[in-house]
Amino acid sequence: MKEKDSTPPAWLFRLLSWFCPEHLLEEIEGDLFHQFEQNVKRLGAAKAKWRLAWSIIRFFRPGILLRNKFSPPLNSYPMLRYHLKFATRAFLKDKFFSTLNILGLALGIAVGVVLLLILQSDLSYDKHYALHDRIYRVGCHQQQTGLDIRWARSAMNLGMVLKTEMPEIEEVVRINRDGSRILVKHEGRDGLKEFYEEGIIDADTTYFKVFDHPFVYGDPKTCLQTANAVVVTETIAHKYFGSEDPLGQSLVIGSDSWIVTGVIRDLPENTHLKFDLLMSNRNFVEGEKIASENFWNPGSYLYIVVPKNYEPQTFHAKFPALFDKYFKAFSVEVDGRYSPILEPLTEIHFHSDLDQDEPRGNIAYLYGFGATGILIMLMACINYMNLSTAKSTRRATEIAIKKLVGSNRQLLAISILVESVFLSLISLLLALVMVYGVLNFTSFDQLIGKNLVFDPFQNPGLMVVSLAVALCIGLLSGLYPAIFLSTSPLLTALKGKFKTSPSNRLFRKVLITTQFAISILVIVCTWFMGDQIEFISNKALGFNKDNILVLPIPDSAVEHNIPALKNALLQNPRIAGVTTGGTVVGANAGGAMNFWAETSSGMKQSGYAVIFVGEDYVKTMGLKILEGRDFKAGPVADDETPYIVNETAAKRLGWGAHAVGKAMKFFHGDIPGHVVGVVEDFNFKSLRNAVEPLLIIRTNSESGYLHIKLSGEELSQTISDIQAKWTQHAPGHPFDFFFLDQRFNEQYNDDVRQHKLLSILSGISIFISLLGLIGLSAFAATQRVKEIGVRKVLGANIPDILFLLSKDILLLVVLSAVLVIPVSWWVMTQWMENFAYKTQLDYLLYIAVTVMALILVFLTIGFQSFKSARANPVDSLKYE
Repeated sequence: MKEKDSTPPAWLFRLLSWFCPEHLLEEIEGDLFHQFEQNVKRLGAAKAKWRLAWSIIRFFRPGILLRNKFSPPLNSYPMLRYHLKFATRAFLKDKFFSTLNILGLALGIAVGVVLLLILQSDLSYDKHYALHDRIYRVGCHQQQTGLDIRWARSAMNLGMVLKTEMPEIEEVVRINRDGSRILVKHEGRDGLKEFYEEGIIDADTTYFKVFDHPFVYGDPKTCLQTANAVVVTETIAHKYFGSEDPLGQSLVIGSDSWIVTGVIRDLPENTHLKFDLLMSNRNFVEGEKIASENFWNPGSYLYIVVPKNYEPQTFHAKFPALFDKYFKAFSVEVDGRYSPILEPLTEIHFHSDLDQDEPRGNIAYLYGFGATGILIMLMACINYMNLSTAKSTRRATEIAIKKLVGSNRQLLAISILVESVFLSLISLLLALVMVYGVLNFTSFDQLIGKNLVFDPFQNPGLMVVSLAVALCIGLLSGLYPAIFLSTSPLLTALKGKFKTSPSNRLFRKVLITTQFAISILVIVCTWFMGDQIEFISNKALGFNKDNILVLPIPDSAVEHNIPALKNALLQNPRIAGVTTGGTVVGANAGGAMNFWAETSSGMKQSGYAVIFVGEDYVKTMGLKILEGRDFKAGPVADDETPYIVNETAAKRLGWGAHAVGKAMKFFHGDIPGHVVGVVEDFNFKSLRNAVEPLLIIRTNSESGYLHIKLSGEELSQTISDIQAKWTQHAPGHPFDFFFLDQRFNEQYNDDVRQHKLLSILSGISIFISLLGLIGLSAFAATQRVKEIGVRKVLGANIPDILFLLSKDILLLVVLSAVLVIPVSWWVMTQWMENFAYKTQLDYLLYIAVTVMALILVFLTIGFQSFKSARANPVDSLKYE
């Protein structure tokens, strides 16, 4: 026992032999061994081993490494040519394994290139504007009695005041968007063209001083200087004017006529502020006298341009004086506090958390896809390392002969690295072809909701990064095989008896386990995400959104005809109900407004979401009355507006079961009335949000959107009938409708697209794993031919042989699934924090995914092993 403890660890000398030049190795090893023996006698075995390790580590320094023969061959063109010839021969010699390696690496690189394009698009949001690093959006945090809002919008008048009170602000622009569908018309040589458009904004004359756009026609300095001027995108210009010159042409937008003064290129996909028509601001009046209350009405998106290196703290330091001057008078009335929120333009897309914002991105998805891409590329590397080390027994003799004829370890390691880089570069070419094909000949862009462009000449940065990624993958993949093969024992290899050591086999099992753990992780996350999306898509919302056809009411003329149109529609037995609503339930339904409500301590002011509706809204939308009654038919008296509140509002006000009859009124006292009923809570916004207190207010106005509840029978005929009635009562207005359930589910489109992309990535990860398994199982079957023959002679049948060849891998798959559970649980728990309503994470899913993986693995291995299992044992025993 004592003698065994005194043996120096062999792995330390193997480490020394890896980096120490051969001509120094023998002498250094002798000295170290002599010193070790002396230390054992003097200090004991344990301390001697530590000193030996420290001595070897100290040799790892430039003085030793620079005497290595590592660098000269790399700089030598003949040697590089030699290495390339070596790599080509190795490639041609084993086409099956080379093809598996190239395919796996190409898929990994292709995934990396596509994800780079996605990252490039997302991370460059709004950076195409020349002043992007000096533009801030000014939002607000407003607190009043019962109201606490953080909005992306600011008061319209604030922009004008900022320019006056803070002269260091170089430019200000205010932008208005109400998100409604507006009818746009143009009558030209091709007749009348009319469409509903949603991408309409209006802005100050300074818009193009803040946001630069490439102009096709017009002058950015003058195009918004006149009243009723509109700038359109190329797509809109072609849509309405065809080949005509759009400048000077008129467009009727809503009820007013506008003159086209400019045409700009279509906006890039990666900008948060999208529009199709930009009108000169109709509301801003120079020198307008403004009241303090106006500053408390956030209605416009406000952007400012600040000097270079501007500190936002300067803005915040000056704002209190501005507050006292303009905000304070009204703040006394409402006990209000107001704080501006400055957001850098380039951070809005991913980092803004304000309400009333434009659609935003989810940085979690970006992290998720970046991590998934890296994991898939890692899987491709693992495949290469696994296959290379697995077939090392074949190549050991070849390596040994090279050593005999003069190659040292460094040269052999370089050759093996060049081989892996060579394969990686071939894989890069194949990957680029794959990416080009996917982006140009499939609907991938549509699937992920982006417009990715793969143009190496216009995007050299992407090519440089792609090449760097390919080189890194090549070096990473080849590093372990290079070390492993170049240090194989010479004599054992020459005798053809070289076998991988237990530690190398263990390492290969670790790689396989890692690879399957990654695959199972991606599959489990994809599955959970799909479950959550299905859950929110099918969850009962508290109202019936199915078969409700929605038509925007374009103007007051049509609004006047709505009662007659409703009566005409209700004559159709396939129409179950008709009503109007000021907004459509969905992401931005029911903006916050202040109301007074009767409580036990008097009238109390609070903020509520509000929906203004017409007759039969409760019935048509399928809301459930819990207390009181529905709105009565007929016009509403000016001094007795009926309110219906939801359960959450009634609970917040402490009304319990006695809400009916409670007094309500708007902040300024208008819209006075009483609560006539309480409806069961329903999700009028995304399921990302919990239900908020809601007021449903019956008005005499029939503006907004016409909601038509269909029975669902003979749908196409019913829609044709509705179109006929619409044409009769809304002449000159196109019949442009949508279904409520489709519009409501659009708010989850981003989640659905990310789920589809993750599904594709999970499929690729499985495919790469199986590619590696095909190679490994083919190799294992070849290596165990003789054993299989003996077992068959002794009575083993085909299932026994299949089990023999696959049991180790199947155990590794089960181990991978177990290891993945805590990681995937944490990942999905974090993702589901985005939703107020969540499905349950089910452990049975892990079992299902594991069984599915086991079946796939068994089929993959079985296909390769079946031939060996069926082979004649006589032939097998002749093997070797």
